[in-house]
Amino acid sequence: MKEKEELNIRQEREKKLAFLTTACVEYLDEDHLFYQMFEYDKEGKDLSMVNEDTQNAYEQYKVNFSSLCQELCEVGLKEYDKRLDEINLYNIGVNEGKNISQNQGRMIVNEVLQTKAVTLVNIKQLLKKLVEDIDAATLEDITQKAQQLSQEFNNIVTETWTKLMTIEVDLHEQIQDINEIFRINISDMIESFLTTARGYFSQLRNCEAEYNDTINGLILYYLSGFGEDQKLPRHLLNLCEDKEMLNYNLNNSHERHLQVIDAREDSMVNRLRNWLKEYNEELSRQEIERNNQQVLEIAHFADSQQEEFLYLLQQLNISDPEVILALETT
Repeated sequence: MKEKEELNIRQEREKKLAFLTTACVEYLDEDHLFYQMFEYDKEGKDLSMVNEDTQNAYEQYKVNFSSLCQELCEVGLKEYDKRLDEINLYNIGVNEGKNISQNQGRMIVNEVLQTKAVTLVNIKQLLKKLVEDIDAATLEDITQKAQQLSQEFNNIVTETWTKLMTIEVDLHEQIQDINEIFRINISDMIESFLTTARGYFSQLRNCEAEYNDTINGLILYYLSGFGEDQKLPRHLLNLCEDKEMLNYNLNNSHERHLQVIDAREDSMVNRLRNWLKEYNEELSRQEIERNNQQVLEIAHFADSQQEEFLYLLQQLNISDPEVILALETT
C-alpha cells in the first residue's frame, strides 16, 4: 500500500513537472532555483552560517527569493493559459474555413457526378437509334448531339476544376491571413510575458544584491567584535579572516548566484522564442502541404472524371466509326 502511494505521489510530481515545463516555469513554483544558487557555492553556504544573524538573513533571503519565483510561476501559468486560448481560437477559425470549403466542394462534386450519369443516359438513348436503319442525315444528327453532350460534360469538368480551385485558393489565402494574425497575437503575448518575466528576474538579482550587502555588513560587524588578542574561529579563517578575503568570497558567491539567475532567464527567453518560431513555421508548413495536396486532388478528380467518362462510353458498344471518332475528339 505504501509503495503504491509513493508511486502515485511520484507520478503526480512528474505530471506537474511536465506541465510546468511546457509553460517554461518548471521549478519556479518552489525554492529549487534558490538552492540551485548555493549548490556549488560552498563559501556562500559557509558565510550564511557564520552566526545567528547571517542565518536569519539567509532564511529571509530564501523567503523573499522563493516568493518572487512563485509569483513569476503563477504569471507564467496564466500566460500559458492565454496562449492555449489563442491556439484554440486559431484552430476553430481554421477548421471553420475548412468545413465551409469542404461543404462547397462536396456540393460541386455531387453536381458533376449527377451530370455525368444524366449525360451517359442521354447518350445511350441516342445511340439506341443507331440499331435501326437510318439515313446519313439522321446519323449526322445523332453524332452531333452525342458529341455535344460529351463536349458539355467536358466543359462542366473544366468549370468544376475552376470552381474547386477558386475555393481552394480562397481558403489558402484565408488560412494564410489567419496564420499571420495568429503569429502577431501570439508574438505579442510572448513578448509581453517576457517583459514581465525580465522584471521578475531583475527583482531576483536585486534581491541577491541586497542579501550580499546584508551578509557583508553582518559579518563585518561580527568581525569587529574580535579584539587583537582574540582569534577568529578556525573554520572562518579561509572565509573572512580579513575584509579583503571576505570581499573576495562574497563577490565569487554573488557572481555564481547571478549566473544561475541569468541562465534561468536565458533558458525561459530562448525556449519561448524557439517555440514561437517553430510553431509558426510548422503552421506554415502544414498549410503549404495541405494546399499542395488539395491542388493535386482537384487535378486528379478532373482527370479521373474525364477518363472514367471515356471508359463508360467505350462500354456502350458503339460500332459506328463516325460516332466513336466524334466522341473521342471532344
